[in-house]
Amino acid sequence: MPENNTGPGTTNVDPRLERRIEKVERDLDIMDRHSLEMSETEEGIQSYMRRLDREYKDSHLHSVPKARKHS
Repeated sequence: MPENNTGPGTTNVDPRLERRIEKVERDLDIMDRHSLEMSETEEGIQSYMRRLDREYKDSHLHSVPKARKHS
């Protein structure tokens, strides 16, 4: 049966791949430590984008101009 190179003694890893994996692990660690701030920021960005989308649609996609709408 062939052996897997996924054990703790693996030494056949490309150095570039190893550096990329380390960077991903560092990034994930940062994301774990700051998950609350990331969630709050994401909610703020989504809210801002919804507002911009609504304002754009209100000003560009209605068939009756806003000034004449309720006259």
